Amino acid sequence: MTKEQALKRAAVAFALLGLGALAIVGRLVQLQVLQHDRWAALAKAAQEDVVEIPQRRGTIYDRSGLPLARDVPGYSIALDNYHMTKPELLVALLREELGLSPEEAAAKVYRESYFTWLARGVDKEVGDRLRDRARELGIRGLMFFDTWVRTYPQGRLAPEILGVVGVDGHGLEGLELAFDELLRGTPARYHLLRGRDGRVYDLWVEAPGHPGEDLTLTLDARFQRVCEEKVAWGVETFKAGRGFALVMDPRSGAVLALAQYPRYDPEDPELGLLHSWAVTDVFEPGSTFKALVGLAALDQGLITPDTLFNGDSPYIVDGVRIENAEGKSYGTITFRVAIVRSVNTVLVQVALRLGAERLYEYLVRMGFGRPTGIELPGEAAGILKPPEEWRDLDLAVASFGQGVAVTGIQLGAAFCALANGGTLLRPHILPGPPEPVSQVAGQEACRSMRDMMRSAVYSSVGTCRSIRLVSEAARGLEVAAKSGTGQKAIPEGGYSSEHVFGDVVAMFPWDSPRYVILVGYDDLPAKRWDPYKQQVTYVWGGSTAGPTVGHIIQALVEQGLLSPQVRESTELGRSG
Repeated sequence: MTKEQALKRAAVAFALLGLGALAIVGRLVQLQVLQHDRWAALAKAAQEDVVEIPQRRGTIYDRSGLPLARDVPGYSIALDNYHMTKPELLVALLREELGLSPEEAAAKVYRESYFTWLARGVDKEVGDRLRDRARELGIRGLMFFDTWVRTYPQGRLAPEILGVVGVDGHGLEGLELAFDELLRGTPARYHLLRGRDGRVYDLWVEAPGHPGEDLTLTLDARFQRVCEEKVAWGVETFKAGRGFALVMDPRSGAVLALAQYPRYDPEDPELGLLHSWAVTDVFEPGSTFKALVGLAALDQGLITPDTLFNGDSPYIVDGVRIENAEGKSYGTITFRVAIVRSVNTVLVQVALRLGAERLYEYLVRMGFGRPTGIELPGEAAGILKPPEEWRDLDLAVASFGQGVAVTGIQLGAAFCALANGGTLLRPHILPGPPEPVSQVAGQEACRSMRDMMRSAVYSSVGTCRSIRLVSEAARGLEVAAKSGTGQKAIPEGGYSSEHVFGDVVAMFPWDSPRYVILVGYDDLPAKRWDPYKQQVTYVWGGSTAGPTVGHIIQALVEQGLLSPQVRESTELGRSG
């Protein structure tokens, strides 16, 4: 090789080396300068994990300060699968202590991961025992994070009101959902530092978080428990599909109890039961509506308790026969008697005197056709057609609570207005001053209607007489009440011949009510065998929801929550 050739080869080699060096430098510039943030983030992600642990959730109290839902210390437990030891023993341990199935425990233990959640919200006693047993067995790889566990000191009282909390510490239903941000606070953030082998070498708190705020309700746990027991009794006794019981203070609009049955059972969870259907579902209320239609007519001066009507059956409207219950005719009767005995044909005549425009205006003032604003999720607005869509027949059937759809909380709030002298208040489950919504009627009209409703309880022919018959306490409380039995609309159109809706609303003492109680049963069998009469009889709200109201009153008095004032009454409830 000549000297000249050697120099050329050397030049080529140096050129190639130079190009290679430039390529390396360029790549380094690209990685370390232009793409620095990207690769730094990837490196950090490979070495660090962030775990969020909920802080103590706010406690929910009843109106007397009794805790209904609160957090207690517990653990969230995870596993470093790559560095655990004795997996067979660990599978058995998880089955015994955490109640996992063999398949579930094995799937978690043999998962290929540096981090697997085993259980969250574990009771502290269970977690401590699991950790001690793991140490005794020489099992490594378990990680224990201090956290909080939601508990219910009064048992599962009012689950459809309180709701539930998920494993991530977020509310899923009820007040836990509606006030989730307030109750849950801010979670703590834990940093996990891993070595190149993936093992966790350090763990520290990046942000401590802060606990949630407490919530106090207007609910009274003692009232709630009584209502839950009695509505469960009623559903089972009268073979209803479901039932609810509502107790309100008509002077403030506060909800003292809101119970239902069937109830949510965490051991056999059915998510459909995790809402209060007295708030979220609508029904046609039946003859309880007669008291409200009558109130409107009294307020307008169209009738008095002594106004005479023809109470015969049927009454023809738009060519349609409207019957009284069981087709009974009553001849000429007063409006008072029509309320006491719940005479359909008389209330039809009253509604026709009012007219669609005026009745609609009163029903709107009473809060129907729109949500009440109670602090519970999923509230329904109900169904109230505008007056221009009403025919005389629509007006007629509305007089006894058909063709309109309401919620339990709407109906309760409307009767609170009747009870307090005519002011509709927003129903509420959080403490606060009364919030007037509208003026429904005058005080004299309200008092007059309450007096007639008292007659429905204390008359021997009143549709609500079962209240005093089952409750000795009710006889001295001067209860006023109205019963209803509504036909149930079916999806195909028309009404069911097999099931009805039954309800009773009561208030006491009648002249200045402090409590309003509403009980409603859905899917009651329309007929049942009466062992005393030895025949099939119709099922009514007064004979189902009525006794339930009586049993609620009796239990509240026996537990010292009410103090009856004994007053003498004569026929039709007039004071002697």
